[in-house]
Amino acid sequence: MLKYQIYQSQLKDSPSYGKYYARIVSTGTYDVKGLAEHMAKHNTPFSPGTITGILTDAIACIKELALDGKRITLDGLLSIGLSISHKMGVDSADDFSISKCVERVKLVALGVGEFSSSLLTSQAKLSENKTYQSPRTGGVSTETPEDPGTDPGSGGDVIDPGSGSGTDNTGGSGSDSGGSDTDGGGYYE
Repeated sequence: MLKYQIYQSQLKDSPSYGKYYARIVSTGTYDVKGLAEHMAKHNTPFSPGTITGILTDAIACIKELALDGKRITLDGLLSIGLSISHKMGVDSADDFSISKCVERVKLVALGVGEFSSSLLTSQAKLSENKTYQSPRTGGVSTETPEDPGTDPGSGGDVIDPGSGSGTDNTGGSGSDSGGSDTDGGGYYE
């Protein structure tokens, strides 16, 4: 079950300013060691130490390949690559320069296969987090968990125009940063 919190957009120069959206609440973080220990509990013949070594080597290789311009796909999970954020565009190719136009290089991770946005939306169950100060009148909703892709009242699709900021496990309102998830993938920086 995924828990969410409702927050109000604070992006002043955006049509979303002042509107309410939801974000998933992270209930914990696993580092490489924690992931290895979790994986070792799934009837594998490998020890947590062996799995940690394999994951550490995989991370180093993913970094190396991404910095060499390669896209890495972890089957059924995500596709990883690098992208450019621009400061500005220019009127002609001759006017383009890295220092004038490029703000930064960033990591882009897109869900694929069983982790594509459409499959996640159809399979996820959402319930409002009960451990934060809800902006709802009367507090946290008592409704039953819902599938996010449908409106239980009409049977039609629910379209959320907001751009969520990923996870927020602080219990507060958070900020409106992060990329748009309107193109079928999520961006994480």
